[in-house]
Amino acid sequence: MKAAVWRKGSCRGGGLREQGKRCRWWWRQWRVPSEGGWRGWCGHPGRLAVTQPKRSGRCTAPHRYTMALFRCRSTRMVLVALGLATAAIMTLGWWWRLLGASRPFPGRGPVFLEATGHSQAPQLYRSTHTRLQTHPDTAVPADRFWHLDLKGGAPRVEVLESLMVLAARAGATGVLVEWEDAFPYTGALANLSAHTAYTMQEVHRIAEAAKGAGLTLVHLMQSLGHLEYALKLPQWAELREGESPAEACPSRPATARLVTDAIDQLMSAMPSSLVHIGADEVFTLGQCSRCRARDMTPLNLYLHHVLHVAKHVRTRWGVRVLMWDDMVRRAPVQALRALAGVAEPVVWAYGPDVTRMVPAYILRTYAAIFPKVWLAPAFKGATGPRAIMPDAARHAANTLAWVQVAQRMQHARLNVAGLIITGWSRYDHFSVLCELLPPSTPSLVLTLLTASRGSLTPASLQDAHALLDCPPHVMLNPAQDRHLWATRDCAFPGANVAALLHRFARLRDDVKDMHHEAEEKGGWLTPYNLRYNFSSPARVREATMSLRSLSSSLKEMYEEARAVLSQYHDTHTTKEWTEQHLDPLNTTLTSLRRAATTLLSFTVWPRRPLDLTRPNQLTKTLRNHSHSSLTL
Repeated sequence: MKAAVWRKGSCRGGGLREQGKRCRWWWRQWRVPSEGGWRGWCGHPGRLAVTQPKRSGRCTAPHRYTMALFRCRSTRMVLVALGLATAAIMTLGWWWRLLGASRPFPGRGPVFLEATGHSQAPQLYRSTHTRLQTHPDTAVPADRFWHLDLKGGAPRVEVLESLMVLAARAGATGVLVEWEDAFPYTGALANLSAHTAYTMQEVHRIAEAAKGAGLTLVHLMQSLGHLEYALKLPQWAELREGESPAEACPSRPATARLVTDAIDQLMSAMPSSLVHIGADEVFTLGQCSRCRARDMTPLNLYLHHVLHVAKHVRTRWGVRVLMWDDMVRRAPVQALRALAGVAEPVVWAYGPDVTRMVPAYILRTYAAIFPKVWLAPAFKGATGPRAIMPDAARHAANTLAWVQVAQRMQHARLNVAGLIITGWSRYDHFSVLCELLPPSTPSLVLTLLTASRGSLTPASLQDAHALLDCPPHVMLNPAQDRHLWATRDCAFPGANVAALLHRFARLRDDVKDMHHEAEEKGGWLTPYNLRYNFSSPARVREATMSLRSLSSSLKEMYEEARAVLSQYHDTHTTKEWTEQHLDPLNTTLTSLRRAATTLLSFTVWPRRPLDLTRPNQLTKTLRNHSHSSLTL
């Protein structure tokens, strides 16, 4: 018999070799020959334990009590199985949540929402009541409205019903609806409505959704500027101030009648305690012959018209009237006093430094004259007419700046009625679509939390994380992710649109990079090369190496955009978005493909200088030679 030999280490590595003995190392056991009892590990590396042959089976190691649980092989197997099962359940639950199927979206009513990164039929989500860590601060303005601009990309009613609840849970107390041509006007105003306007039944559903969420519904009807949707039509073209279809002439009685009739139809359908009459950005006052004949300054023409509309609303409906302030921001005090008691100014500025656009003395003047003043940041539609995703960090900073202004005014006992967080869909009626509303939901939630809490803290970001139904791996960090692209993995209505936009942005950058490298930076696909069909085939192939893959990705993008956007918007909005964003990429790729095909069709080239022969004649001659060479 061989003598027992002990060497420190694992059993398998030759640590214990004795005849007839078993080496135990956790759950692995190796039997070795031995004459005595059983030697081996008692589940603790580095310590030798001795057990008697099967008659006792008790471990005599110093840690026999702490490791007794692992002494029995069957017990160890059960524990390992339980651990693996727990890990599997947690992993499956995490993936289930990641795919958007674990926790419903906090909104009332059904919402169309598909799994992230896919374009199949959407899943149906219903509301839950996620407990938030923060609550509205009493030091912030009591009223916090969000702006629903329907003059472009009007969402389906199901989407709006859920956004109402989500906005209310984020801290909103009201919604300012700018109907423009999305309202179903009747009678003499029927032509104001777009062909895709909501039905009256859908309008009532929107109003009921706001009421059910506890939001005050406020109508916005432009009264002098931004009347393109009416003045573009032959029926009201004569009301234009000059040749511009954007501003109406304040000297024509039909202008005020058009506005007041539209407001009356809105109020008849959905009564409200507030009406916003717009009246911003009127750039062409006093230019027509009627206005010049009145011998009034442009400011007086403006004030006369606005006062007429505001007084009609107050007299007919007995409600408060709001108006944008930019046209009277630098008006004399006497002019402002004419508006006091009739309308309440809404001061808007969309940059992080609001005092640059609205100095403190203007706010002090307003507060001294008007009983109530409103302040307006933005959550989208203020960083470019062709933007696709809001700069959430900029909008949150803008909102925080206005909150701080409101707090300073309140400390000085100046009355701030509330905040209106605007979200423009177009810069004007003729402009293309800017950010769509569904993927802008994270910016809306973040700005509302900032406005209602009075600050933007880690706890507020955790509440935004909960409201947007984000999985654990998503980190909301506006400082590093300004557009909150990380929310594309969340489960709010519009998350799949955010994922689509993220892929589109990457594809757009890839196409631009290839175009820049090929036609602007490179020297083989320039207009000169195309003019004389003179280039290196190898260089052309190298410059257009990724052309096929980008074209394939663009084709898939078209299909995905139609599938995803149609869940939130009608087919016309979907078509407008694809024409606005995808068609230019298709044009660029098609142009590069045609240029490359043309240049690669030549196999012989002339002697320099190339300008000795006219390009058309040169092309014809070279193509004939190239075809002859290819035939040979």
